[in-house]
Formats: sequence, C-alpha cells, structure tokens
Amino acid sequence: MHWLDLSVIAVYLAATLALGVWLTRRVKDTTDLFLGGRRLPFWAIGMSLVVSDIGALEMVGGTANAYSYGIAQANFEWIGCVPAMIVGGLVFIPLYRRLGIYSIPEFFGQRYGARIQAFLAVVAVVFMAAALGVFFQASASMFGKAFGWSRWTSIAIIASVVTVYTVGGGLSAVVITDVVQCVVLFAGGLVLAFVGLSRVGGLAGLHAGLADLGARTQHHLELLQPIGLVDSEGKPAGLPWLGIVLGLGLVLSPAYWIGNQAIVQRTLGAKNEWHAQASMIFGAALKIIVPVAFVLPGLIAIVLLRERTGLDPNKAYPTLIDELIPVGVGLRGLLYAAFLAALMSSVDSYANSAATIATRDVYRRFLARERDETHYLRVGRGISFAILVLGVAMVPIVDAYTTIYEAFQSYVSYFQGPTLALLIGGVLWSRVTEIGGLACLAGGITTAVVLSIIGVHYLHVAFWSFVVSVVLLVLVSLWRPRS
Repeated sequence: MHWLDLSVIAVYLAATLALGVWLTRRVKDTTDLFLGGRRLPFWAIGMSLVVSDIGALEMVGGTANAYSYGIAQANFEWIGCVPAMIVGGLVFIPLYRRLGIYSIPEFFGQRYGARIQAFLAVVAVVFMAAALGVFFQASASMFGKAFGWSRWTSIAIIASVVTVYTVGGGLSAVVITDVVQCVVLFAGGLVLAFVGLSRVGGLAGLHAGLADLGARTQHHLELLQPIGLVDSEGKPAGLPWLGIVLGLGLVLSPAYWIGNQAIVQRTLGAKNEWHAQASMIFGAALKIIVPVAFVLPGLIAIVLLRERTGLDPNKAYPTLIDELIPVGVGLRGLLYAAFLAALMSSVDSYANSAATIATRDVYRRFLARERDETHYLRVGRGISFAILVLGVAMVPIVDAYTTIYEAFQSYVSYFQGPTLALLIGGVLWSRVTEIGGLACLAGGITTAVVLSIIGVHYLHVAFWSFVVSVVLLVLVSLWRPRS
C-alpha cells in the first residue's frame, strides 16, 4: 500500500469517526439512542438501508458467490430485495409506526404475548451476534490480504473503530455515517467493476472468457440455475431456481425486509410516516444497480484469475484489487475505504439493533420495568458494547462455511420461515393465539435445523420451514382458541 492509498483510508476513517462522535451530543434518552429521536429524513434512511444490507457481506461474500456460482447472485437484489421493500414500505411499515413500537419482538409481544416476545428477542440477539461474526470474518479476509495482518488483528481494529461511535451516537450516528459510507461504497465498487470490465474486453470479452472455462462456469450466465447442483463433496451447491423463487422470493426476502430489526428500526426513526415509506421505495431503486458493483466483479475475477484454481472465493475481491488497481494513485485507498464503509455500516447496524432488542424487550420488559431514562440509556450503551464483543467471539463458527455469504444466509434460513409466518398471521388473521405462535416457532425452527442437517439447500430450507410454520400456526390456533 502506497502512502497515498493509506492517506485516503486514514482520512476516511478520521472523518467517519469525527462525524459519529459529534452526533453523540444529540443522544439524551433511549428514543435518541435507538430511534434517532424520530427525526431522520427518507433519503438518509434509504441510503442507510442499502449500505447496511450490502455491507461487507456483499462486497466480499456476494462477490465470492458470483465467483463460485455466477450471475444468479444478482437475484438476491432483484428478487430478494426490490419487491419486498416496496410491499414493506406500503403495507407493514405504516402499521409498525402506528403501533408505536421500537422493535419487531415488541410487535410480537403485543400480538401474541410475552413468551413469544422473549423467545424471539433472544433469538434475534443471538442471530445478530452471529451476523457480526460473519462481518468480522469478512474484515479478516480483506485486510489480511491488503496489509498482511493476522485475522484477530484485523478484527480487533475494526471492532474498536466501530465501537467508538456506535455505542455513543446510536441510530443517528449509524444512519448519518451510513450516508457517507453509501457514497464511498458505490464509488469503490463501480470503479473496480468498470476497470475490470475494461481489462477483460467488455461484456463480449467477459462472455467469451466464461465460455472458455467450460464446465467450471457452465451455469455462470444463467440467472435461474437448475435444481440438483452439488459441489465436489456432494453437498448442495449453486443457486437453484426453485429455491430462488420459493425460498428467497416468498420467504427469506419478505421476512428480512419486514421482520429484520436492523431494517425496520431505521424506518421507525423517520420524521413521519411518509418519510418512512419513501425511504423503502428510494432504497429499492438504489438496489437495482447493486449487482453492477458487486456481482460483475465476481464474474470478472473468475476470468482474470482463471489460473488460480484453488483460490478461496472469499479472497476474490481483494485479489482482484491487487490485479487491477495500480499502487500510488489513491484508487486502492478508495476501494479499501469502500470496504471499510461497507463493514462499519453492517456492524454498527446490527450492534445498535441488537442492543435495542436486548434493552427494551428483555431488560426493560422483564428485569427492570420502573427505571428512569438515564438508567436505560446507560444500560443500552453497555449492551451495545457487549454485543460487539459477542460478535467477535462468534467468528470461529463462520469458518465452517464455504463462503461468508452462505454462512449468513444459512443462519437466516433457520428463523425467517417461522418469523414470516408469525408476522403474516399476526397482521391478517385475528384468531391466532399465543400457543399457536409457540407451536409455529418450535415446529418451524426444528424443521429448518433437521433439513439443514440432512443436506437440503438453505433456500429450500427456508420455504419448507415456512410451510410447516403456517400449518402449525393455523391448526394449533384453531385447536386451542382464545378463551
């Protein structure tokens, strides 16, 4: 790394930290900490939604999946984001705001009861800690390649930087710094994509290069891939079209965009209902161009790096930077700053959201009901710090997966089916009961775990766990109606 590249990274870090720390002065109570004082504009929330969802996961993990499986990775944006964001913005977000809730578990508590609220709160916190482990693993992959740092050195540095403004500044600091990070992220991703495309000879050269690789890239240009693809060990691989349509389009996507605390919490901090709805629509529009920045580089990498048959897919993105971007002109600094932007946005989002749930849905609801705002503010900040530490501790678990993107999606598939069933049932059917909700959760999660153990693709796991959850919710609610 040239001093000019390092200077770009240093300036970006310093500016982000200064902005985040400056925003801590606005935090006076838990509404400020967790909802940004309910004064956030739609454009800032929309950019924050996009950059938080892309994050380090998409830069490293999404590119790794495109490197491994091809253009079908774009479905995670076009099918897995845009439709659900529009439906969520028009239907579910207004409902959440009118209920005056801070979190998704709080909605379940109002609709089903305290037991389901407590259970889902704990599940959400554990999931978010696991997601932090995925993001920290991405940092180790990227910065180990760039600077030669050990995995734990990279993780410790990133965790320390994010902690400074996330713990103090809350959602306002998260969203406003995300605006800056969104600009840097798209700039870096698009620069690498267009430089890489130029190197392979444009779209025609990319197509020819993929064709030359034969069986290795047989399905890389198929947006909907066949069912039954397996890897060298006989495990499910690729992105099968049925899983994309049913698992991603009907289950994982809507569950994520209407039931993920890190997503919903931003819209709850909007100035008013119009800004909340507009933020989702604006974010959906930005999502359409994401594959250009983070799927296209994966395809370029497999053509340019064709001789490196043993290359770890998670290292495709940093290796592509080494191959394409000259040292000493500042562009490498921009790309690594973009990665930092992605990583910090992902980490601060999940840390703040997990702290919201742990503070309001566990501590305040069950452990300390009658305390003043100063007490809850102090506890919320302490929990934010603890969540970040727990995320670091989850890193070794991620090593069991081929790519970090698969790790994240596999975690999601265990809970999204039952969560979506509860959300839809709670909104559309007045006869659902708490015992039906408990059966839905127990049966749906058990189904997901069993299917995963026997080797079912995580996209199919999500769909079938949702089906089982809906059946149990309906049958048990009818069998044991409210008295």
